[in-house]
Amino acid sequence: MKKFSLEEFRKSGYRTLNWVEISKKALIKNHKALQILHPQSKICPVLKSNAYGHGFKQIAEIFDTLNYEFLIVDSLFEAYKLQKLKIKTRILIMGYTAPVNFSKKKLNFDFAVSDIQTARALDKYQKNCRVHIFIDTGMRREGVLLSELSDFLNEIKELKNLKVVGLCSHFSDTDNPKSLDFTNMQIQNYNKALMIFKQKGLSLEHRHISASAGAIKIYDKDFNMIRAGIAHYGITPLEKNDKFYNKLSLTPALQLCSTLAMVKHIKKGDSVGYSRKFKAKKDMTIGLLPAGYYEGVERSLSNKGFVKIRKFFYPIIGQVSMNMTTIDITNLKNPKIGEKVIIYSSNVDDKNSILNSAILVGTIPYVLLANIAESVRRKIVD
Repeated sequence: MKKFSLEEFRKSGYRTLNWVEISKKALIKNHKALQILHPQSKICPVLKSNAYGHGFKQIAEIFDTLNYEFLIVDSLFEAYKLQKLKIKTRILIMGYTAPVNFSKKKLNFDFAVSDIQTARALDKYQKNCRVHIFIDTGMRREGVLLSELSDFLNEIKELKNLKVVGLCSHFSDTDNPKSLDFTNMQIQNYNKALMIFKQKGLSLEHRHISASAGAIKIYDKDFNMIRAGIAHYGITPLEKNDKFYNKLSLTPALQLCSTLAMVKHIKKGDSVGYSRKFKAKKDMTIGLLPAGYYEGVERSLSNKGFVKIRKFFYPIIGQVSMNMTTIDITNLKNPKIGEKVIIYSSNVDDKNSILNSAILVGTIPYVLLANIAESVRRKIVD
């Protein structure tokens, strides 16, 4: 029997039951909106975690055409994936890499550096490596403490194979709608770090601290680069009560879609799904979707969430299973096996948008996006 690759299956007419639709127009529109907001800065997209669930390969190939200064990833593994795709845009790795991995081959990437062990390994194995020194301005996660920066830079200057090209940090509280006090303190600490660099005779090509929330709320000439993740994909990290909420017009790029696989009529008193968490209060018509929490339907949407069929919304009933979700389609006229069902809508105002679904279950959009399985097919729709 002939063996088919996944791509051969798709080309042969094999029908996918669950898929993610990605709008190229939305991605480009969001980039332009960010650039208009910060004409003085280099806007760089973050592709970590499967491009925030949107599909690493598909998103990288689109972004590679938009003349970014960097494509930003978390890991060396993700950088290798971009290299394998023959991406031409320069790559910046923000996350930690085990120093031994630098000894394997020459790496033409930029690295964020937070510790002297990493710096020494890069100096030893990666001649003329470009590094961005990561400082801790208050988040107390990665980064060199400000109090240790002077000594750290003294050691860095002894490593002759390193090219220090950037200074970076990360805001911890810019999504807080109540105050910018802590953010302003971080900016002050960053500026102190800039002074230390100047005293050491180190000039900097790239200065960056803002992610998406900072891109919307912070304007400061000392920063000439922005690492925008979720905003590139059309979703604001801000809460609706934040005065900056409508500052940037964004268009969600993703829809998670499935297929109506079964229609069934049940009686009053029947229970649906595991643990019998839903009991019918009347005779009903229910539908079955071949997608569950493995594919990316958040389990906490059980008996809470909605899907969209045609132009209307239908409740999720019972427990979301690993690969199946049940919906109430009693009010759907002439349901058809095989018709399209939108699990997460790209219309931000829809009941089942990523943002509204996240709010409904008390989480953040990042979680829903990151939990969409990589095995679910991604396709560009415009």
